[in-house]
Amino acid sequence: MREFSPPVRPSKLRVVLAVALPLLVLIPIGGLLAILLGQSPATYTIADGALTVRTGDFFTGTRTVRLAEVSDARVAPLSGGRRVAGTALPGFCGGRFRYPDLGTVWQATTCSRVGVVIRTTSGDVPVVISPPDPEVFIERLHAGTATQVTLPAPDKGPLWVLLTVVGLGSLIAGVLVGAVLLLGPGKMRYRVGDGALEVVTLFGRQSWPTRGARAREYTPQRLLRVAGTAAPGYYTGRFRESGQAARVYATELGRVVLFEGEARVLVSPEDRATFLQALADAGVTVEA
Repeated sequence: MREFSPPVRPSKLRVVLAVALPLLVLIPIGGLLAILLGQSPATYTIADGALTVRTGDFFTGTRTVRLAEVSDARVAPLSGGRRVAGTALPGFCGGRFRYPDLGTVWQATTCSRVGVVIRTTSGDVPVVISPPDPEVFIERLHAGTATQVTLPAPDKGPLWVLLTVVGLGSLIAGVLVGAVLLLGPGKMRYRVGDGALEVVTLFGRQSWPTRGARAREYTPQRLLRVAGTAAPGYYTGRFRESGQAARVYATELGRVVLFEGEARVLVSPEDRATFLQALADAGVTVEA
């Protein structure tokens, strides 16, 4: 078989995309991993005339309430809540939530249906917590009795599974994207012989019979990607060209060869004249 190569032009944009696109996927995954690794059990501490609520969460942080400013502390049902900003893991709800009966609150709870709502004279949003024994905790709060409550650690199991699946998939996709953009153009080949036109790409090959086919030089118009790659200097896959289905395997689209047989195929051999002659020798009708 006779083999032909497409022109490969250096492209700074293709290099930038090869680096940037994987990062756009991997950075959020890394951020989620950092959040999960940094998540520690929430604590409620009564000491030195204040209640300190530490969520153990990177985003929601800590709230401190001076006991002298507490105007009301009572047990209340927590139902119909909607997260406004914060974290919701199995066994941990932290941040700003909104309830039909309570309005907007800041909470660090086990996501239980009952909690302690603490209001202050400062006018800040109520603080909602869920100690194991709410009535006893309220008594200690009013008395200022030194108390330390540590909530159970949130269940990260489902998120770890999700992170593993998504992270691994993203890593593989990132490597493939980089490989396609950086190595793809140099690996593309066109082969003519044995009764077929064969196109070789980084991840496989496609072939079409030359018998009964036609070919000519062609300038593509109105190219629309359907499935595949459309990066600067590297076009592969299924496209719509001038309203018709086409397979495109090219590194440039200014002037290509249109092969029409079982499928419409656009290729960009660097030596178009010799390529068309090879097709003619293989029985393809070459049109001027």
